[in-house]
Amino acid sequence: MGVAEAARALAGGALTSRMLVTACLERIHAENSSLKAFIHVADDLALAEADRSDARRREGGPMSPLDGVPIALKDNIDAVGQSSTNGLGVAWMPSRDAGVVTLLRERGLVLIGKTNMHEGALGATTDNPHHGRADNPAAAGHTPGGSSGGSSAAVAARLCPGALGTDTMGSVRLPAAYCGITGFKPSRAHWPNSGVAPLAMALDTVGPMARDVADTAMLIDLPYARTSPSRLVVAVIDNIEEAEMEERARGAYREALSRLRSAGVAFRRARLADYEPTVARRAGLIISEVEGAVTHENMIAERPEAFSPAFRAMLDYGANVPAPKYVKALREVDRIGAAFAGILDQVDAVISPTTPQRAFAFEAPVPANQADFTAPANFAGCPGISIPVPRGGAERPTGLHLMAGLGRDVHLLGIAAAVEALLAQ
Repeated sequence: MGVAEAARALAGGALTSRMLVTACLERIHAENSSLKAFIHVADDLALAEADRSDARRREGGPMSPLDGVPIALKDNIDAVGQSSTNGLGVAWMPSRDAGVVTLLRERGLVLIGKTNMHEGALGATTDNPHHGRADNPAAAGHTPGGSSGGSSAAVAARLCPGALGTDTMGSVRLPAAYCGITGFKPSRAHWPNSGVAPLAMALDTVGPMARDVADTAMLIDLPYARTSPSRLVVAVIDNIEEAEMEERARGAYREALSRLRSAGVAFRRARLADYEPTVARRAGLIISEVEGAVTHENMIAERPEAFSPAFRAMLDYGANVPAPKYVKALREVDRIGAAFAGILDQVDAVISPTTPQRAFAFEAPVPANQADFTAPANFAGCPGISIPVPRGGAERPTGLHLMAGLGRDVHLLGIAAAVEALLAQ
């Protein structure tokens, strides 16, 4: 069941939370040895939380419509009683919940376990040297993306109704696109980042991952109304349109645009001066490497074995970036963010592919440009969402990406719901 379906079953008495959580746990234990979506599964804690939820419903006092619905957490988000690793070769027991976990507990959601991720959240394959290579349920032997790849794999494989990830330049939306699910990056600071292992603090955002827009909105607790297609004005960015792209991904994107035009969506073309997606994404990477080096400085000194050579090399590079280069990267990110914010002041949304390619095989070279189209939403601090593009059964998934202005999260969900419905016709 998805989030909304599970909530209805619980409200109507067709299922108890214990039944739902038990079913998820059984499926996780049956499939996780090959899928590697979870690092830690909280069987006893989750069942105890489910029993407390069932007791509240029997007494007529559920904490929210999602009371008793299980959810997974990326393993850089702290939850009391469950170990955290941040994808490293070391684990610790947090003394307090992350801010977003406190919000989830206040709504009665059941925290079923911690999901696999790219080491230190600095990468997009979730081929983790410490916890195993997370596989893509929609394309076996291919990456689920990252850095929130375990969360996307868990949702796509129906191991749980929904999950949380974190997104610094696309780490929720990119794996959602690769796995054929929905991933939402809310506006900066919509959900608190306290208790979340940082990468680049100005860019990091916690976001939900689920099967569709309705489930996603329920997880983040943002009621919305579906927007009429005839009232939509969306921008297409020429700089992105001209970027290098896998032909199958480009074709799926163009077919999606054609469907939207036929439904009455109005399009405007825009071009940003001095903007090249790859150059902008590299500026974000420099910031992430520098701030990552600062974040991990003490642990590198105390537990160097917790870091793979590849991750350590990235952090060492960040530690040696000259101050002027770091400042220039910050200014470039601010400039691109402001440019996109200016466009978003004039239209309902900016539309693009989520990624320049579909999920690739683990043995293939890792494309450097995976986050080129998603990073601007982090630079602008605005909401972004990836929704799956319908595909043939044997086709690897692709995603359609939508951005809206800062603070217009509910508006973006309404647009995404309209686009989702049009693509499904």
